[in-house]
Amino acid sequence: MLRRAITGILLAGVALFTGSPRAAEAAEKPITFQHDVLPILAKYCQNCHRPGSVAPMSFLTYETTRPWAAQIKAVVTAKNMPPLVGSPHYTVLTRGEGLTQTEIETLVKWVDQGAPEGTANDAQPPPSGQGNKK
Repeated sequence: MLRRAITGILLAGVALFTGSPRAAEAAEKPITFQHDVLPILAKYCQNCHRPGSVAPMSFLTYETTRPWAAQIKAVVTAKNMPPLVGSPHYTVLTRGEGLTQTEIETLVKWVDQGAPEGTANDAQPPPSGQGNKK
């Protein structure tokens, strides 16, 4: 009887632990630059964040983007970037659309996971007609 009670308690503890947000997060597929972040950058950022454009840094490659990971997290969570219509500081840059909450969460998770690159094989094609202009 006591053995059954202890086994039940242990199983309940395992069920609680494996159902916890931390366990779910650990089992979650990692967010990578190539697969998850690059399409967001192509859609919203690369028109300005490219060599010779108005932004002071390029987000075309992992190598040029990675040093800015913490700053990217800061500006997207504050919703300072991408600039929106009505922002008096960025009127030339605005396109009238911002990141979705899911896109913000993706960028934040990427940074929080150490900003992994992933592989080029994981890369998704850029959204048609946007970003990645040479």
